[in-house]
Amino acid sequence: MKRILCAVCAAALAAVSLIAAGPGDRSSQLSGKKIIVADANSTHHLNLYVAYEKGFFTKRGLEVEIRQTSSGVAAVVGGEADIVFNCPTGVITPIARGQSITIIGQVKIPCTSVLVVPVNSPVKNPQDLKNLQIAGLSTTCCAVIAIRNTLKDRYKTDFELVTLAPGAALAALEGGAVKGAILEEPYVAEALLLKDAAGNPKYKTVFDGSSDANGDGRVDENLAGRNPPCRTINANTNFIATRLGDAKAFIEAIDEANKLIRSNPTAADIVAIAQKYVPNVSRQAIINSNPKLGFQIKLDTRGLAGYAQALVNQGTIERNPGTSLFAREFRGITW
Repeated sequence: MKRILCAVCAAALAAVSLIAAGPGDRSSQLSGKKIIVADANSTHHLNLYVAYEKGFFTKRGLEVEIRQTSSGVAAVVGGEADIVFNCPTGVITPIARGQSITIIGQVKIPCTSVLVVPVNSPVKNPQDLKNLQIAGLSTTCCAVIAIRNTLKDRYKTDFELVTLAPGAALAALEGGAVKGAILEEPYVAEALLLKDAAGNPKYKTVFDGSSDANGDGRVDENLAGRNPPCRTINANTNFIATRLGDAKAFIEAIDEANKLIRSNPTAADIVAIAQKYVPNVSRQAIINSNPKLGFQIKLDTRGLAGYAQALVNQGTIERNPGTSLFAREFRGITW
């Protein structure tokens, strides 16, 4: 009888310990396996780097490896990596085609991509963009889609897209090969730091909700919309199915990093981490752009589904997956 009572007491103590630990303690649910994050260096992924450098993953019992690659989505779809931070339009397409990837969290809101033009640009109104050569990342870039949709729907016009990565787009603008460029931070900040021989700014932003292109005293609307969602955290579907505890702990670590960054986005240690991972961008550009990066894990499901519909409209995908874009296991956590 005494042995039975001891066993009952031990079980009761174990139950109390689990209750005391709370829902955030997932150590018993962790797989012990490494999480591979396929990454392409960007200050937009600063929360990933801060979580890694500040030990927010390790304190949750996670071993995370960040692998640099330009084909992160493909690596996750193929199972070579578990997680990728990416522009959502690049993930919506494989999801719509039934491939092994799903959206588990937001990286940041809003999209910081804006149209940058020379200060003496003749572009004063949206209609002036008609047939101009404008550099941009791709036809499926979130900002390019949003801006072109507004131009077509409201102004019955469009520009000619010259597909270039941000650094190359800025170089093309400098060389006069394009009339403007749709750039994301910190490349916007980098462009605005450039001066002419007289020390005057060479570039300005237009139609971004904070500027007045035609000088009529009114701030122009943001052609990309109001607070459009930006990058998302995306995972291999088998990783979610078999290692959900790992995935949830990973999101918790990112959320802790988000709070730290938002508390002081230009703190010396935060800027230093950004420079470590994105060394080709100037320190001042990082300082100027970091406060604009609204890191959060909460998904803008409506905005993301809107991007999916835009991809349907342009013929990139056949159907809008709707809420099937998002991992159901994260319902109530990130959406």
